Amino acid sequence: MTGPELSTGAQAATSKVPLLFRAIQKLMDDPYCKNTNPSGIINAGTAANILIQPLLLERLNSISEEFIASDLEYNSPYGSAALRAEIANIFDRHFAPVTKVSPEDIVVTNGCTSAIEMLTFAICNPGDHVLIPAPCYMALEGDISLRAQGVITPVQLPLEDSMDVRQIEYFEKAIADIKAKGKEAKMLFLMSPHNPLGASYPKKVLQAFLKFASEHNLYAVVDEIYALSVFDRSEAVAPFESVLSWTDLDAYIDPASVIVLHGLSKDFGLNGFRMGWVLSPWNKNIINVLRCYSPFGYRPSYTDRIITKFLADREYIDSMLQISQGMLASNYQIITEFLNQHAFRYIPCTAGHFVWLQLPINACTKMLRARGDISAEEANSVKWTKENEVMVWDDLVDKFRVYIPTGQSFFSADPGWFRLTFSIGKDELQLVLDRLLEACSP
Repeated sequence: MTGPELSTGAQAATSKVPLLFRAIQKLMDDPYCKNTNPSGIINAGTAANILIQPLLLERLNSISEEFIASDLEYNSPYGSAALRAEIANIFDRHFAPVTKVSPEDIVVTNGCTSAIEMLTFAICNPGDHVLIPAPCYMALEGDISLRAQGVITPVQLPLEDSMDVRQIEYFEKAIADIKAKGKEAKMLFLMSPHNPLGASYPKKVLQAFLKFASEHNLYAVVDEIYALSVFDRSEAVAPFESVLSWTDLDAYIDPASVIVLHGLSKDFGLNGFRMGWVLSPWNKNIINVLRCYSPFGYRPSYTDRIITKFLADREYIDSMLQISQGMLASNYQIITEFLNQHAFRYIPCTAGHFVWLQLPINACTKMLRARGDISAEEANSVKWTKENEVMVWDDLVDKFRVYIPTGQSFFSADPGWFRLTFSIGKDELQLVLDRLLEACSP
């Protein structure tokens, strides 16, 4: 028995299972634990800051309270006034906004996934395109396309151009192709610091992006969710500069077209609390429509109350963020020493929880020879392809018991690339590196 036919949207949603989910299910079924399951799969793929969990648990347990009557009732679907005031203060202290942020310009959502979907509903008609530099955050396809029916359009460009103004040429071609097909683009989606490349865009690149968006009448959504996870502030690297801090923003774009995202999941290590927020200081229409949508993204009243109290301890928050950045820098040093020693190709990063790397071709030849697909003589001619990248990925999970997401999940144009999360415990990180080395050894 199947019942009446489902909608075309539902059928489309279930017809394509994301590649990522295949390995995640294996990870969930057999997770590594040093004491109870040492042969389990180690999670070095989820972008979560495990390093600060002891600090967070101690603090959250110290402020946990008994339930009160208001916890049993509906709360504000777009965030209580007190919660939005604390979020505004985070922006004021850490993002250097030109103008003090108003709580009235913030909408709280149950994670940035909901925020991105709501914005797609607000900005795009079904079939409208959203331009995103590739490689890009893997979940954006679902956020934009699954229900809101926007068309995610990753713009493929050489890695060496990913932080350069040269990439605008690829965006001009992409939007010309869209228009040639009689379609429209409505949004440019950027992440700074970048996921998966782990670096902040130089200001001149963001300026070029916003000028491009202005010329083509696009909204520019800037996801700054890793803004407070910058661990390298040396003069040799591009610093993080929030678009909120620009005194000349209107020289590149009408500020009413600019929207900023942030949330708890990354900088605060609280992805399980499912709380993100949208800031639109220059466009009340965006705030008003998101408030209309917000009942579909309620959070528990108790959660809002506890997080308000958590964020209100400003001395603790600022100290925790500083400690977090130091821990990220320490683990990044461990991983880059390993990558350099064993001649892995990677993109140096300055922020976030991960590094974008290409496994040595030995990982591929070893897997193909074990399968009997190539001879010893053919091993020297093996090159990365999308097909053998996925086979190596399966091998990493099934045989070497390490989960890292494949580059195809990020719309990477070049095969053989993976994103490795280093914001895990040092013992687990070392075990991941040992297992990767074994997978890549001749």
